[in-house]
This record gives sequence, structure tokens and C-alpha cells, in this order.
Amino acid sequence: MEGNRFPRWGLILGGLAAGVINGLLGAGGGVILVFLLRAALGPGAESRDIYASALITTLPITLISALRYGGVGALPLGDFLPLALPAAVGGVLGALLLDRIHPKITRRIFAALVIFSGAFMLLR
Repeated sequence: MEGNRFPRWGLILGGLAAGVINGLLGAGGGVILVFLLRAALGPGAESRDIYASALITTLPITLISALRYGGVGALPLGDFLPLALPAAVGGVLGALLLDRIHPKITRRIFAALVIFSGAFMLLR
């Protein structure tokens, strides 16, 4: 993110917000990071780079949050285990598809997911 004019304090506050939301809700930090990185890196940034940066940033956030949830007994392994392997396989497939799908399509998929998730949560 060198050479851009996005303020460093904006990255710090955005990172803090991503961590708080991810820890509080168990998800959503990555969404904040994608928006933050898109703003910070500018319109010429590759979607692949933005998604990869958001993923690697959410890794420690997720690990720390999961350890904290586990420490208070709120991490039911019976719910986790049936999801873990299919999610890992899906992650590999998604990473393989990322370079094969036009960035405009991945942005639309991301936007649709955010809109659908928000509508689902509001209407449920």
C-alpha cells in the first residue's frame, strides 16, 4: 500500500473494526477488509490481490477469536467438524477459480453475497 494516499490511521481503524466485528459476530471482518483494501489500493488493484490480502489478514483474527470462544466453552466441535473438511475443499476450489473468473464477475458475486446476507439477516 505504499505510494497511495489512503491515511495510515484509516487502515488502523479499519483493521480494528474488522477484528471487533469478526470477534463479536464470528464473521464480517473479511467484508470490512475487502472494502478497506479496495479503497486503500485504489481502482487499479487486482481483485485477486484484495481477496488474498483480506484472507491472510482474517487468519489471525479468526484464530484468536476461535481460541477465545473455545476458552469460554462456546466452540462446539460437533458443529465444527462436519463443516471443516468441505469448507477447506471449497476454499481450495475457490482459490483455483479466482484466476479463471473475470474480476468483474467476482466483484458482483461478492456484492450479491453481501446484499443477500444483509437481507436474510434483516428479514429473518
